[in-house]
Amino acid sequence: MPMIAIYSRKSVYSDTSDSTQTQYNLALEYCKGHYDDYDVIWYEDEGYTGANTDRPAYSRMVEDVKDGKINIVICYKIDRVSRDVKDFSNFFSFLQDHSVEFVSIKEQIDTSTPLGRAMMYICSVFAQMERETIAERVKDGMTDLSKTGKWAGGRAPLGYRRERVEISGKSHTVLSIDPDGVKLLNKISDLFLNGGYSLTQMERYCRENHITTAQGSYFSSTQIWTLLKNPTYCTADQAAYDYFAGLGCQMGVDRDKFDGKHAIMSYGRTAGGKRKKHVHNPPEKWVISVGLHDPIWTSEKYIAIQERFGNNQIDKTRKHKIGILKGVVKCRCGYTMRVKHKIDKVYGKTYDSYFCQQRMRRGKSFCDMPFTSVDTLDRLVIDVLKQIKLDKSMIDNFIVDDCGLKVVSRSRSDVQRDIDKVNAKILNLTNALGNSSGSSAAKYIVQEIEKLDRELSGLKYELLEISANDKKRSRANYDRELKYKMVCDIVDNIESADYDEINGLLRDLFKECVYDGQTLHIKI
Repeated sequence: MPMIAIYSRKSVYSDTSDSTQTQYNLALEYCKGHYDDYDVIWYEDEGYTGANTDRPAYSRMVEDVKDGKINIVICYKIDRVSRDVKDFSNFFSFLQDHSVEFVSIKEQIDTSTPLGRAMMYICSVFAQMERETIAERVKDGMTDLSKTGKWAGGRAPLGYRRERVEISGKSHTVLSIDPDGVKLLNKISDLFLNGGYSLTQMERYCRENHITTAQGSYFSSTQIWTLLKNPTYCTADQAAYDYFAGLGCQMGVDRDKFDGKHAIMSYGRTAGGKRKKHVHNPPEKWVISVGLHDPIWTSEKYIAIQERFGNNQIDKTRKHKIGILKGVVKCRCGYTMRVKHKIDKVYGKTYDSYFCQQRMRRGKSFCDMPFTSVDTLDRLVIDVLKQIKLDKSMIDNFIVDDCGLKVVSRSRSDVQRDIDKVNAKILNLTNALGNSSGSSAAKYIVQEIEKLDRELSGLKYELLEISANDKKRSRANYDRELKYKMVCDIVDNIESADYDEINGLLRDLFKECVYDGQTLHIKI
């Protein structure tokens, strides 16, 4: 009996595509018309985009395919699985590697033929083209919005508040000055511009002087950076126009519109969202226009702040290759420990230490982890790896059990024996049903057959779980051997290998490495 996975997805609750329930119902009708005997598992992603594969139900389906639980994957349309050609191509290749059939109802594609596979890829190309067309429309809409100078939405930046006004008979949101916020913003900007503080020093200053955000939390260096880089505060004059045009920004209106009466309004400076990492776009993607709000900074001040950032740039290339756990070991407070190389010119000594960067930034009240000698931690981890090499069984003390083995109380033979018994009962009842045609007992026999059929489905799924466990256990044993080999490679080459090579091997080997001040806790 084939196990069929029905996958349905809808980007947002309000879009015009078929609901996930409708997609499931259509797929179920397809199953009834094309298969005689089957079981179904429904994977539903409501409110998830097809631009990527970061979806919970999709991920579960992929894992079940890996575990051998699925024989056929059915969806209503190809773009329900993915709107990206590369993602879909990888998914289909993945299904082929695991001998799983794929069916798309809408496109009526049969992947068992070369023509069907070609048509499937063509459909995925059009799905991606549709997604990119939508993205272009959003971009065009942003450009049109930039010409009006209206607030695009979201929380108002420090120094402003949102206000609803009527423009040409329509209600719009604009920014208005918040006097208290302006005082705090100027205090921060003047401190950075005239006080000679770095961002880390400013974070510490705000904490020590109890300077907080509107929500009552302390400013982080990232938040301070975001404030000082924000063009929204800058006067929209011709000096500002020349500055942003020189960065390569897209200018939303002509230079003569930058008359110094209003402030800059920028669009497209960031990308990302709830399910994507929030990133800052390069200036070439910014759209700079004139807003409807009043400025807080002159263009001279804004440009001076940006030039100060430029002056703060330093070469961060490490001159001293120290600490094989650099970027690997974390402090007990949860933050990655960094490495410091210090030269005592008076006594002619050098000190190499791991330290918690958050203690340095936030103070001892946040984390009291002391500086720890690089030799101390490096020796600890090398000793552990040497012990594992000598006694292979020791690796089990450090391996993370993440293979996801299910608790199975019975053996494969016991389950198969129950399946054979149920099949025998169904066969006997089927024969009895043939001899009881027209009898009042027939309906009770049918009910019993249906009950046994449900029991049979449960037993078959239990058998699938056992098979999946066997595969996971085999995979875990393979991973164990691979990790042991990595440990041996590190130990054998610790004296001769390049620093970066050993550091890279440890990054690959360790899932977790935490130092609590006394003990180094390692998970492989």
